[in-house]
Amino acid sequence: MGRSLGLVAAILVGLSPTGGSLAAQKFTLAPQLGFYIPTEDLYTVANGGDPAKLEAGLSFGAALGLWFGQRAGLTVTGSYVPTTFKLDDAGEVQSQDAKLFAGSAQVVLYLIPRTAPLAVFLRGGMGVVSRGGVAFTDSAEKSDMGGVFGGGASLRLGGIALTASADLYSYTATFAGTSQTSGEFAQRDVHLKLGLGFPVGGR
Repeated sequence: MGRSLGLVAAILVGLSPTGGSLAAQKFTLAPQLGFYIPTEDLYTVANGGDPAKLEAGLSFGAALGLWFGQRAGLTVTGSYVPTTFKLDDAGEVQSQDAKLFAGSAQVVLYLIPRTAPLAVFLRGGMGVVSRGGVAFTDSAEKSDMGGVFGGGASLRLGGIALTASADLYSYTATFAGTSQTSGEFAQRDVHLKLGLGFPVGGR
Protein backbone atom coordinates (compact mmCIF):
# COMPACT_ATOMS: atom_id res chain seq x y z
CA MET A 1 0.00 0.00 0.00
CA GLY A 2 2.83 2.40 0.90
CA ARG A 3 4.61 1.72 -2.39
CA SER A 4 1.40 2.43 -4.33
CA LEU A 5 0.90 5.77 -2.59
CA GLY A 6 4.54 6.63 -3.21
CA LEU A 7 4.18 5.85 -6.91
CA VAL A 8 1.07 8.02 -7.18
CA ALA A 9 2.87 10.90 -5.46
CA ALA A 10 5.86 10.53 -7.80
CA ILE A 11 3.61 10.65 -10.87
CA LEU A 12 1.85 13.77 -9.60
CA VAL A 13 5.15 15.49 -8.84
CA GLY A 14 6.36 14.65 -12.32
CA LEU A 15 3.24 16.20 -13.83
CA SER A 16 3.73 19.42 -11.88
CA PRO A 17 5.13 22.21 -14.09
CA THR A 18 7.22 23.46 -11.17
CA GLY A 19 9.27 20.26 -11.05
CA GLY A 20 7.76 19.09 -7.79
CA SER A 21 8.15 22.22 -5.65
CA LEU A 22 6.06 22.02 -2.51
CA ALA A 23 5.18 25.66 -3.00
CA ALA A 24 3.13 24.65 -6.06
CA GLN A 25 0.70 22.60 -3.99
CA LYS A 26 -2.71 24.05 -3.22
CA PHE A 27 -5.66 22.85 -1.17
CA THR A 28 -9.33 23.31 -2.04
CA LEU A 29 -12.50 22.47 -0.14
CA ALA A 30 -15.83 21.94 -1.87
CA PRO A 31 -19.17 21.31 -0.11
CA GLN A 32 -21.23 19.02 -2.35
CA LEU A 33 -24.89 18.23 -2.97
CA GLY A 34 -25.63 15.09 -4.97
CA PHE A 35 -27.89 12.20 -5.86
CA TYR A 36 -26.88 8.58 -5.25
CA ILE A 37 -28.30 5.89 -7.54
CA PRO A 38 -27.79 2.13 -6.97
CA THR A 39 -27.98 0.87 -10.56
CA GLU A 40 -28.43 -2.79 -9.64
CA ASP A 41 -31.81 -2.00 -8.08
CA LEU A 42 -32.77 0.10 -11.12
CA TYR A 43 -31.79 -2.81 -13.35
CA THR A 44 -34.03 -5.14 -11.31
CA VAL A 45 -36.98 -2.78 -11.72
CA ALA A 46 -36.41 -2.39 -15.45
CA ASN A 47 -36.55 -6.15 -15.88
CA GLY A 48 -39.78 -6.75 -13.99
CA GLY A 49 -38.33 -7.18 -10.51
CA ASP A 50 -39.73 -6.00 -7.21
CA PRO A 51 -40.21 -2.21 -7.48
CA ALA A 52 -39.62 -1.91 -3.73
CA LYS A 53 -35.92 -2.44 -4.47
CA LEU A 54 -35.60 0.96 -6.13
CA GLU A 55 -33.47 2.98 -3.71
CA ALA A 56 -31.87 6.33 -4.44
CA GLY A 57 -31.47 9.53 -2.47
CA LEU A 58 -30.00 12.98 -2.00
CA SER A 59 -26.45 13.13 -0.66
CA PHE A 60 -24.61 15.76 1.34
CA GLY A 61 -20.84 15.85 1.56
CA ALA A 62 -17.57 17.54 0.74
CA ALA A 63 -14.37 17.08 -1.26
CA LEU A 64 -10.84 18.02 -0.22
CA GLY A 65 -8.35 18.49 -3.04
CA LEU A 66 -4.55 18.65 -3.06
CA TRP A 67 -3.26 20.02 -6.36
CA PHE A 68 0.13 19.66 -8.03
CA GLY A 69 0.19 22.35 -10.68
CA GLN A 70 -2.81 22.98 -12.93
CA ARG A 71 -3.49 19.52 -14.34
CA ALA A 72 -3.10 16.93 -11.60
CA GLY A 73 -4.05 16.33 -8.00
CA LEU A 74 -5.60 14.12 -5.38
CA THR A 75 -9.13 14.37 -3.99
CA VAL A 76 -10.72 12.77 -0.95
CA THR A 77 -14.52 12.83 -0.80
CA GLY A 78 -17.19 11.79 1.66
CA SER A 79 -20.98 11.89 1.29
CA TYR A 80 -23.89 10.90 3.49
CA VAL A 81 -27.35 9.86 2.26
CA PRO A 82 -29.81 10.36 5.16
CA THR A 83 -32.96 9.35 3.26
CA THR A 84 -33.75 7.18 0.26
CA PHE A 85 -36.80 7.12 -1.97
CA LYS A 86 -38.44 3.93 -3.18
CA LEU A 87 -41.52 2.79 -5.05
CA ASP A 88 -44.06 0.66 -3.21
CA ASP A 89 -46.20 -2.06 -4.81
CA ALA A 90 -48.72 0.58 -5.90
CA GLY A 91 -46.02 2.55 -7.69
CA GLU A 92 -46.04 5.44 -5.22
CA VAL A 93 -42.85 7.07 -3.99
CA GLN A 94 -42.07 6.53 -0.32
CA SER A 95 -39.30 7.95 1.85
CA GLN A 96 -37.21 5.79 4.18
CA ASP A 97 -34.56 6.40 6.79
CA ALA A 98 -31.14 5.36 5.56
CA LYS A 99 -27.57 5.24 6.76
CA LEU A 100 -25.47 5.30 3.64
CA PHE A 101 -21.93 6.68 3.36
CA ALA A 102 -19.91 6.86 0.15
CA GLY A 103 -16.27 7.88 0.20
CA SER A 104 -13.38 7.88 -2.24
CA ALA A 105 -9.73 8.76 -2.75
CA GLN A 106 -8.94 9.53 -6.39
CA VAL A 107 -6.24 10.82 -8.70
CA VAL A 108 -7.55 13.71 -10.83
CA LEU A 109 -6.23 14.67 -14.26
CA TYR A 110 -7.47 17.86 -15.95
CA LEU A 111 -7.76 17.70 -19.72
CA ILE A 112 -8.11 21.49 -19.65
CA PRO A 113 -6.17 23.30 -16.87
CA ARG A 114 -8.29 23.78 -13.78
CA THR A 115 -7.59 27.54 -13.82
CA ALA A 116 -9.34 27.91 -17.20
CA PRO A 117 -12.83 29.50 -17.22
CA LEU A 118 -14.27 26.08 -18.16
CA ALA A 119 -12.20 23.00 -17.28
CA VAL A 120 -12.78 19.29 -17.88
CA PHE A 121 -11.32 16.46 -15.78
CA LEU A 122 -11.16 12.69 -15.37
CA ARG A 123 -10.46 10.83 -12.13
CA GLY A 124 -10.13 7.36 -10.69
CA GLY A 125 -9.18 5.55 -7.51
CA MET A 126 -10.68 3.55 -4.66
CA GLY A 127 -14.06 3.95 -3.00
CA VAL A 128 -16.06 2.57 -0.09
CA VAL A 129 -19.83 2.25 0.31
CA SER A 130 -21.23 1.67 3.79
CA ARG A 131 -24.97 1.20 4.26
CA GLY A 132 -27.58 0.36 6.86
CA GLY A 133 -30.97 1.36 8.19
CA VAL A 134 -34.46 0.30 7.14
CA ALA A 135 -33.90 1.42 3.54
CA PHE A 136 -31.37 -1.37 3.02
CA THR A 137 -31.65 -5.08 3.66
CA ASP A 138 -30.18 -6.27 6.96
CA SER A 139 -28.71 -9.31 5.20
CA ALA A 140 -26.27 -7.21 3.20
CA GLU A 141 -22.78 -6.62 4.47
CA LYS A 142 -22.38 -3.17 5.96
CA SER A 143 -19.44 -2.01 3.81
CA ASP A 144 -17.94 -2.79 0.43
CA MET A 145 -14.80 -1.49 -1.27
CA GLY A 146 -13.96 -1.26 -4.94
CA GLY A 147 -12.86 0.98 -7.77
CA VAL A 148 -14.40 4.37 -8.46
CA PHE A 149 -14.07 6.24 -11.74
CA GLY A 150 -15.59 9.45 -13.01
CA GLY A 151 -15.22 12.86 -14.52
CA GLY A 152 -16.80 16.25 -14.80
CA ALA A 153 -16.39 19.91 -15.54
CA SER A 154 -15.80 23.05 -13.49
CA LEU A 155 -16.84 26.63 -14.16
CA ARG A 156 -14.74 29.33 -12.50
CA LEU A 157 -16.67 32.15 -10.83
CA GLY A 158 -13.97 34.49 -9.64
CA GLY A 159 -12.10 32.84 -6.78
CA ILE A 160 -14.45 29.87 -6.54
CA ALA A 161 -15.40 27.05 -8.91
CA LEU A 162 -18.77 25.43 -9.58
CA THR A 163 -18.21 21.74 -10.34
CA ALA A 164 -20.55 19.15 -11.82
CA SER A 165 -19.35 15.54 -11.77
CA ALA A 166 -20.36 11.90 -11.85
CA ASP A 167 -18.66 8.90 -10.25
CA LEU A 168 -19.23 5.21 -10.89
CA TYR A 169 -18.63 2.97 -7.87
CA SER A 170 -17.83 -0.58 -9.01
CA TYR A 171 -17.68 -3.26 -6.31
CA THR A 172 -18.84 -6.76 -5.36
CA ALA A 173 -21.79 -6.74 -2.97
CA THR A 174 -22.42 -9.79 -0.80
CA PHE A 175 -25.85 -10.84 0.44
CA ALA A 176 -26.55 -13.52 3.03
CA GLY A 177 -30.27 -14.15 2.82
CA THR A 178 -32.04 -17.40 1.99
CA SER A 179 -30.51 -20.01 -0.28
CA GLN A 180 -32.29 -18.32 -3.18
CA THR A 181 -30.95 -14.84 -2.41
CA SER A 182 -27.49 -15.47 -0.96
CA GLY A 183 -24.50 -14.75 -3.10
CA GLU A 184 -22.39 -12.04 -4.68
CA PHE A 185 -23.06 -9.78 -7.60
CA ALA A 186 -21.29 -6.92 -9.34
CA GLN A 187 -22.79 -3.66 -8.15
CA ARG A 188 -22.30 -0.38 -9.96
CA ASP A 189 -23.67 2.72 -8.29
CA VAL A 190 -23.75 6.18 -9.85
CA HIS A 191 -23.13 9.30 -7.75
CA LEU A 192 -24.02 12.64 -9.34
CA LYS A 193 -22.65 15.72 -7.56
CA LEU A 194 -22.61 19.51 -7.65
CA GLY A 195 -19.90 21.25 -5.65
CA LEU A 196 -18.78 24.78 -4.88
CA GLY A 197 -15.01 24.78 -4.35
CA PHE A 198 -12.83 27.44 -2.82
CA PRO A 199 -9.11 27.56 -1.92
CA VAL A 200 -8.02 26.92 1.65
CA GLY A 201 -4.27 27.24 0.99
CA GLY A 202 -2.09 29.34 -1.28
CA ARG A 203 1.24 29.20 -2.99
